[in-house]
Amino acid sequence: MALYDRDYMREGSPRSVTGMVREITAFHVLFGINVMVFVMQFLFETGGIRHPLTGEFIPLGGVSVDELTRGNVWTLFTYMFVHGSVVHFVLNMMLLWFAGRGVQELFGSRHFALIYLFSGIVGASAEMAVNGFVLGDTSTPLVGASASVFGLLMALAVVLPDEKITAFIYFIIPVKLRLWTLAKGLFIIQLVFGLAGVLFHILPEGMKIAYFAHLGGAALGWFYARSLGYGGRPLTYASQWQPAQFQQQRKPAMARTRVRPSTDLDIDTVPLASQRPQDPAAALIEEVVNPLLDKMNLHGKNSLTEEEQRTLERASREVERHRQAKGG
Repeated sequence: MALYDRDYMREGSPRSVTGMVREITAFHVLFGINVMVFVMQFLFETGGIRHPLTGEFIPLGGVSVDELTRGNVWTLFTYMFVHGSVVHFVLNMMLLWFAGRGVQELFGSRHFALIYLFSGIVGASAEMAVNGFVLGDTSTPLVGASASVFGLLMALAVVLPDEKITAFIYFIIPVKLRLWTLAKGLFIIQLVFGLAGVLFHILPEGMKIAYFAHLGGAALGWFYARSLGYGGRPLTYASQWQPAQFQQQRKPAMARTRVRPSTDLDIDTVPLASQRPQDPAAALIEEVVNPLLDKMNLHGKNSLTEEEQRTLERASREVERHRQAKGG
């Protein structure tokens, strides 16, 4: 029986309006902002202008070197919620729905929001650097949540690399593959097309895709997940430059917390024939409490997701209940 299938781990009272409001996460907020901005710009045609010659609707809020030099620093954030077309919006929202919900569940709202925003900023910076210094284009605005969702996808792939998913080639051909294989494959494709466009100018003029924004966002998502200890040793000063000191820490416990998120922990234990049955409180401490305490000891309390903090609190209460019952 899994942890949340037990009676004492279930929420006893029905959800109230206040409880439902509290369940609104960063994923819901950022996804909702994307939808609202799109509806305002493309359905009500607010927040944009009409091209004087073609009559095409051009949404405002994109970022470029020229916009930043004019003091419009906020465009570095607004561009993440602005899209150039219906197809652009739908594709990004599909990827945000898939990767964003997973990151929200595993990392919590704070980390989800930071990955989304930092990936967008790093992705925009990479794209503007290439456009400005290599191609000499400082005026073309960058729009879309692509860099942010690429960061979320890469972070999710670092945590769950062996997760099997079904991808559709050209939205028709189903292919089953590992999540890490998908993320790595998309990264390589972006790199190949980006370099081909910059070095050889072989891409058609109409294919204006921000490949380097995708690469920058994906790199940030990978680094963020690795800095929390997922996918191997955490990318910290201690792990990279002081390996002897770092190896003295309790790596096995940290590895257990990385392999499976707390929502999948199963606290049932099957004792070996040569062992005596373990006390329920001791088993709960060994399987649930200790891995989370080890993670907190290595990375600080803020490294725990909201779900892991709730799990730790509930498990601690249950251990105390077992001890009181035993003492009585």
